[in-house]
Amino acid sequence: MREIKRYEFILRAQTAIAHHAEVFGNSAISMRRKIRQSDGTFAQVPIVTGDTMRHGLREASAYAVLDAAGMLDAPALTEAALRLLFAGGMITGRGDASTIKLDQYREMVDLMPPLALLGGCAQNRSIPGRMQVDDALLICDEARHVLPAWVAEHLVASGQAVDSARTHIEEVQRVRMDPSLVPDKRALLADGGAAVEKRMGKSEAASATGDALAKDDAKSTMLPRRFETVVAGSLFYWSLTATCLSDLDVGALNTMVAAFLSSASVGGKRATGHGRIVAVEARGVPVVRPGQAAPVALDDAFGVREFREHVTARAERIRAWLAGVDA
Repeated sequence: MREIKRYEFILRAQTAIAHHAEVFGNSAISMRRKIRQSDGTFAQVPIVTGDTMRHGLREASAYAVLDAAGMLDAPALTEAALRLLFAGGMITGRGDASTIKLDQYREMVDLMPPLALLGGCAQNRSIPGRMQVDDALLICDEARHVLPAWVAEHLVASGQAVDSARTHIEEVQRVRMDPSLVPDKRALLADGGAAVEKRMGKSEAASATGDALAKDDAKSTMLPRRFETVVAGSLFYWSLTATCLSDLDVGALNTMVAAFLSSASVGGKRATGHGRIVAVEARGVPVVRPGQAAPVALDDAFGVREFREHVTARAERIRAWLAGVDA
């Protein structure tokens, strides 16, 4: 069996996406990709990187394996196993890398099927995957000409307008307050706030005299910061391709995609509600209607049940293998 699976999705940002490329001072800039336009000019279009999307799939697959093997209720992973499952492992420099032991490789992908698709590093060798995960690209005027035709057809059929990339970007400001500036909180200090009030006095005096160095030395820890987000409701186009060599590969692929998209979050500032995305349309895999149990319908015919049964049947061997893995 050799089957190439390609899944394409339209994703909607349920909350604002805070996925940043770099920081200038206290201002964070959204991640963007440079795209050549039809007239020869170039535009910067916001993306969620393929690395981020791939990592989401890897994490989802790791939890799916651990759950099926009964290892979430009684966790006992080594650091090497943790690195392998959630970060693809690393080459440690230990072991014999002069020969490739095919029997060990077969055992590994039999016990941990997602590794066959995602790849990783274990037992002193790098294992190439069979999966390509693309950036999630903002659907906007500047990206329209590089998107598949079905995306435009879906937008027209659903009556959704497309606008410029800039309209999807919002710059917001947040402030980390200094609790010592609040009188009732300052009263909780051991010295009653005397040291803080002394520092505040120095700051006021430095401001009055224009002494920038003294003012900086006496400043509070209050921190204003600004960052760009892609606004909630924005749509992204995302695709992935996997070469499946067995029904188990198909089951592993569909399990990780379904698990990831059932509760997907990307980018930073997730603790404050940013980054939630959901699939609203797809090609290559069915997407259920809003209000149903899960955004991606991958039933038993797609091998999800078989994948779980395969892992459950090998639970003890998986525990033993993870306990000794060098990654």
